[in-house]
Amino acid sequence: MERSLSHSFFSEELRLQMWKASNKLIWGSIFFLIFVSILDFLLIKDLYVTFTMLNLAALALIVLCNYTLTKIQQKPMWLLHMVFIILIFLFLYSLSLTNEIGYHLYLPLIAVTFVTFNSIAIWPIAHSVFEFVLLCLLIIGLSYYNIIDFDLLVESGGYTALAIAAVSITFPSIKLLSLKDDITDTYKQKQKIKQLTIQNTDLEKEIETRTTQVKRNENIAKVFRHDLKNKLGSIESLIELIELEDRYILQSGQNDYLKMIKNSLADATGENTFFKHFNEEVTQEQAVLNRSIVDLHELVTTNGYKFFEKTTSQNIQLKTDLKAKNSMIYVDKNIADVAIYNLMKYALDFSKNNDVIAITTRNYEHLIILEIVNRTTGISMTELESYFKNINDYNLKEMQQNKGLGLSISKNHIELLDGHLRYSASNTLGFEFLVEFTFSS
Repeated sequence: MERSLSHSFFSEELRLQMWKASNKLIWGSIFFLIFVSILDFLLIKDLYVTFTMLNLAALALIVLCNYTLTKIQQKPMWLLHMVFIILIFLFLYSLSLTNEIGYHLYLPLIAVTFVTFNSIAIWPIAHSVFEFVLLCLLIIGLSYYNIIDFDLLVESGGYTALAIAAVSITFPSIKLLSLKDDITDTYKQKQKIKQLTIQNTDLEKEIETRTTQVKRNENIAKVFRHDLKNKLGSIESLIELIELEDRYILQSGQNDYLKMIKNSLADATGENTFFKHFNEEVTQEQAVLNRSIVDLHELVTTNGYKFFEKTTSQNIQLKTDLKAKNSMIYVDKNIADVAIYNLMKYALDFSKNNDVIAITTRNYEHLIILEIVNRTTGISMTELESYFKNINDYNLKEMQQNKGLGLSISKNHIELLDGHLRYSASNTLGFEFLVEFTFSS
């Protein structure tokens, strides 16, 4: 809804426009004084020094009035009146000391001055009338004391000059009407800009909120993708174990369900699945925890079975020495299971054929400490650190090439469960993951 013009806004804008017009007239007055000095030099050479001093005094008075009144006056009405009076007085005084040629030159100058003031100054018509009446009174007064030759003034076009000045009295009213329209348009534009700015701010906030929601959902999908891929990998390992031990016997006329499952897994983990469509520029959302008492030893043992095929094919030994007496922790079982699985998975990924990975637990004060160590094959600390970068920084190509995310998820999950993960690595001394949880009595 469009608001009407504010009175305070109009008054302030009008005041600013008045002072702008006043400044123009002050500089114009200085120009008139210089021009009059030139005329005085040409027409009244005998008194040129006197008139020059008088013009300089008038200039000083104008500057003083301008400086003083700008400090104390809201509107420049009286300043303009004083400048006008000074100029008209100088023009009439110079006119009184010249011959017929001077009358022909100074009268048009008086008319031009009057028209200029009424064209530029922003004031009510009453002020223009006041200036015209003042001009007439000065002429009448100077004629009465025989300072000005009234007959010569009339013959030189005095009435014409006064008629022009009288017509210009209407100029300020016309200018005020035009100025009010301009101020109204300016006000409407500023209001429109203000409304658009507010709307733009609201839209930016809404976009930011929705972007955050989208990113949050994308991040949930990203973590789900990784966990689902791990689960599918576990199923593949179990299928390979079944085939390795010849436990699956295909009866005559029976559908090959194992082959169907393997085909489905291949379709689900292939490059043309929904896995590749998730955006990576997100932050992880806090999970809703469902805590219970969980045996950390059971999590380690269960996850060890999931890597049977990998450890067998690469002849990697998982030596477990679970010596901690207190192994019960108060955590969300699913989140803890994902964290342990990822640590063991990457420990195997970093290892080479015939390596030994030691998995041990021990109690220290109120903690249970889980260590996953490989002292045979090393990795640089810089490379290991790269796997623990923020989840936002992973791209899909890195994830498809097994270049991370799992360790970042593990670290986040462990910290979410009030645990702590430390890690170290060396090209010559191997690598280790150390997990600390507070055990439950």
